[in-house]
Amino acid sequence: MSFAAINGIVLHYEDLGSTALPTIVFSNSLGTDFRIWDGVVRILKPEFRLIRYDKRGHGLSEAPAAPYAMADHVGDLAGLLDEIGVEDALVVGLSVGGMIAQGLAAERPELTHALVLCDTAHKIGTDELWNERIAAVEADGIASIADGVLQRWFSEAYRTGNR
Repeated sequence: MSFAAINGIVLHYEDLGSTALPTIVFSNSLGTDFRIWDGVVRILKPEFRLIRYDKRGHGLSEAPAAPYAMADHVGDLAGLLDEIGVEDALVVGLSVGGMIAQGLAAERPELTHALVLCDTAHKIGTDELWNERIAAVEADGIASIADGVLQRWFSEAYRTGNR
């Protein structure tokens, strides 16, 4: 386990492989930690330097008081890459991780040479949607929104086992 103090918080990250290899950085989705990339890392490990991290409020990274802005997440990733000496990486972003990757490429283009954007957009949802989800989780925990999340991510056939 590795940790770095970035922008006044501690981020948990993993840096695998030689610095001489091409670098791939992974930024994951909301509510997940960097273990979401385990299967991909096993396949790519021999040929790449692989960096994955838990964004603020996720996994083993610190969770400072909310709210968090996209600029905070972009700054955190840029700060981490600066700290560990990464430039010119391929950045893979899933959902909000894809939004972070896009922000990184716009704000610090020297840190990226390519993006792989998965299930993302330049904006996801509305303020109303996010505020409703935040209020539900604060009042009743993450389980209160689990069914809705599963409905958005997976087909009914997949959720019920009728594939």
